[in-house]
Amino acid sequence: MLGGETHLNLVRAMGIPAAREPDLVLVTGGEHLRFPLRSPEQPRPAYTIEVFRSLHSQLGGYGFAPAGTLTAPPKKPTTLGELVEGGSLGYQVTVGDRLRVMFLSGTANFVEREVAGARPDVLVLGSSSNAAVHDYFERVLQALGWPRIVVPCHHDDLVTALDKPEVHDGVNREVVATLQNILGDRGRVLDPRHLRQFQL
Repeated sequence: MLGGETHLNLVRAMGIPAAREPDLVLVTGGEHLRFPLRSPEQPRPAYTIEVFRSLHSQLGGYGFAPAGTLTAPPKKPTTLGELVEGGSLGYQVTVGDRLRVMFLSGTANFVEREVAGARPDVLVLGSSSNAAVHDYFERVLQALGWPRIVVPCHHDDLVTALDKPEVHDGVNREVVATLQNILGDRGRVLDPRHLRQFQL
């Protein structure tokens, strides 16, 4: 798992087995990692992951909550209020030379200069709490060269359990139409459902 210091400390707080500790990889943005490691048997990667510094969405104004970082594992969190933001990251996964998928999915904001030049085929885009972010959808789509497929995410109520049928009713479906209107005929916007497969 790749993440910032806060993210990895939250994973530890949730009880990751000690044997999995080597799987936690600290990143801060700017890394371009290949998997598996280069070797004579594996001269080309199966996939790569680029890490981008990002921003959290602006919640209810021009700040965000809960701000803060974790420099050590806390007690196991039981509510959203016990989580801290700890820095936002975006990721682009490239499978072979065939498919680039960017995840700007945890927040509804981004650093335009960080992602400029990235050209994902698929964009998984955080789509809530962006009222204070200037032209968020337009800017991100243009900065990324108008991805062919956009998958909105992080636009539900964040608290309804995934095994409850009403989880599907807590999603802002207007986001799909808004994104498709902006994207136009340059690509398509999917309307995913929780825990259901979809075709790209």
